[in-house]
Amino acid sequence: MANKFLISALMGLSTLSMAANDVYDYLSQDAPAANTYTPYYHQRASHFATLNIDSNDIVFVGNSLSDNGRWNEMFDNANIKNRGIIGDIVQGISDRIDFVTKGHPQKIFLLVGVNDVSHHLTPDSIATAVEKLIVKIKTQSPETQLYLQSWLPINNDFKRYRNMIGKEEIILQGNVFLKQVARRQGIPFIDLFSLLADRQCKLPSYMTNDGLHLNDEGYKIWRDAVAPYIAPEMTFGDELYPIGSNDIMILGNNLVGGAEWHELLDNPNVKSRNTWPDVVNSLPTLAKQIAAKQPRAIVLQSSYNMPDSLPKGANLGADFDADIIVAKMQEAIDAIRQASPDTKILIQSLIPVNSTYEKYAAFNGSAKKVKAANKKLQKLAKKAKVTWVDVYPAMVDANGDLKAEYTNDGFKLMGRGYSAWAEILKPHLND
Repeated sequence: MANKFLISALMGLSTLSMAANDVYDYLSQDAPAANTYTPYYHQRASHFATLNIDSNDIVFVGNSLSDNGRWNEMFDNANIKNRGIIGDIVQGISDRIDFVTKGHPQKIFLLVGVNDVSHHLTPDSIATAVEKLIVKIKTQSPETQLYLQSWLPINNDFKRYRNMIGKEEIILQGNVFLKQVARRQGIPFIDLFSLLADRQCKLPSYMTNDGLHLNDEGYKIWRDAVAPYIAPEMTFGDELYPIGSNDIMILGNNLVGGAEWHELLDNPNVKSRNTWPDVVNSLPTLAKQIAAKQPRAIVLQSSYNMPDSLPKGANLGADFDADIIVAKMQEAIDAIRQASPDTKILIQSLIPVNSTYEKYAAFNGSAKKVKAANKKLQKLAKKAKVTWVDVYPAMVDANGDLKAEYTNDGFKLMGRGYSAWAEILKPHLND
């Protein structure tokens, strides 16, 4: 009875939770309102709904810690797939796990629950919810080998995440409960905490820049911890994410960072890198860094703004300058040609914005300005003798806005939007 009460409390207290029995088709027009979970949750979940999983695949399922890893690149294996979502909770994963289990993957690596800790829930109640999720996965895909990974240490010296202050003991207790869950369910428990924690049980500062998320040094340790279950004979070089001469690199803004491009384009050599913050002056620097690796092709995607033209706290502003966008794109092209003359270069049009959303209302009536900027980019492509990829017509509606079915916040893309983009881009990569 106590466990039933705890699981009810866990699901009821979270302001982000959905009804436990709800299963939504994120490709449907009847998908739930975007505020049921975060907009990003729906963007990623709807994207996952368009992608395939099969019995050869190894899937990493979890929150931001899983989301931020380029697992296929770590192991040079296109059958390793990322199904992480920043901010996700146990119930959130349960509500979307069908997109994974319906493909009956070979293996699933599960890391979940730390965001539930930030919602001030007890470790035993979270472990109960995790066990319920594990039972669901085993029921839906009994042939899949499931691995439960521990919660990672945190470092509150950064004072970045207020809801995690004082939660060190909760994490320790939670890992004890999770290990018991794994034992009861007869699945391996991978203790990442012990591998990542220092003597004070903190995440070392050289592995993180915010006290919660990992940098490359942290991911190398995680990679090595799971390698015996994925590729026991594999040896790794110094780079966590190596780039080779056969690779196609998609570079750009946060839209680029939201997709699993190697899956969308059905090409194991496709990789992506995006800039942060979402500004145009970051692109030449990124292009120069990537071109130094001499990949086969680089696909460039510009954002709209310079930092000084962004409204406070915004990622986009309607006060953009087409000439600056073109100039920065030219800088990126020059940087690539200087570092890697044989690399094929493709530049893409700007993606439209949906001005019916309050945060992007300033873009109302800016369709002509966006189209003019794209014409200038197209002229640049012709002058520079690089490939022009015009994504804009497939993404825009009759009013000049990003199509409503492609977005849930006015700019970031839902699964259908990424599929439409990939359909335009893919033929250019096969030339």
